[in-house]
Amino acid sequence: MNRFLLTLLFLSFLCTCVRAQEPAQTYGKTRGETATLGLEDAALLDQLMFYIPGIGSSSREDLLRQNIKSYMMPIRQSPYPRMEWAYALAGAVEYYQNLNNNFKDNLSPDYLTLNLAAQGKRPSMEDGLRFLVQQGTVSAAIVPYGSATIPTAVYSVPKYTISNFGYLFRPETRARNRIFETRKALSRGNPVIVELQTDATFADLRSNDYTTPAPTNETHFLTVVGYDGETNSFELRGLFGRLWADAGYVRISYEDFGRLAQTGYVLIPKG
Repeated sequence: MNRFLLTLLFLSFLCTCVRAQEPAQTYGKTRGETATLGLEDAALLDQLMFYIPGIGSSSREDLLRQNIKSYMMPIRQSPYPRMEWAYALAGAVEYYQNLNNNFKDNLSPDYLTLNLAAQGKRPSMEDGLRFLVQQGTVSAAIVPYGSATIPTAVYSVPKYTISNFGYLFRPETRARNRIFETRKALSRGNPVIVELQTDATFADLRSNDYTTPAPTNETHFLTVVGYDGETNSFELRGLFGRLWADAGYVRISYEDFGRLAQTGYVLIPKG
């Protein structure tokens, strides 16, 4: 689709949704609970997705570009590729948790993986999302990064949970809709976790931008933190440490994102 038409469609849709229908709830105001975990109905997800005051905006400037990385905690480095999903989830929950508090709390990805492993599961993103709804995670001060066991202290400390989560897009979703739904979530102030198909060079990337003509079956979990309608690109937060790419972040064109992003997730935090 012509880029101008895509941008025009995006602007028109968001202006209608945010101003006329007010489908997204304001962060801190919880709607009724839904029994279904993992929302796939686009209309329901659109209604339950949060609108973050002071970050999300319907202004023309914010519809053209948005970036929430200044509200995120410092760049992390996942010790193993199989833990990337847990680090991405912990970072997203931290984002919502710290918005409403004057402190910055680091949340534990290891609590998720250790609990799921104890249940005999090979931990996955979907299992982690459901665990966050049903059990939650704890502060990394209680279960530090790299922990091999869960201390008994977890039974007497607060748990950080989410209300639900949604699938913004699936592998079968058309490329332009992946771009559109990701921009819409970010325009409201919500980070988007994506499973990105890459080639084998991705984990050692040293340039600011990434593209590949022929991705392999290698996949990584990253968090989309911004978009720019002038350069037609997304900015993604990696889990390879601050020396990776552009101080831990990488830019990907809309075209490559639509081709490489397989599944997109958005959290519905507790009010």
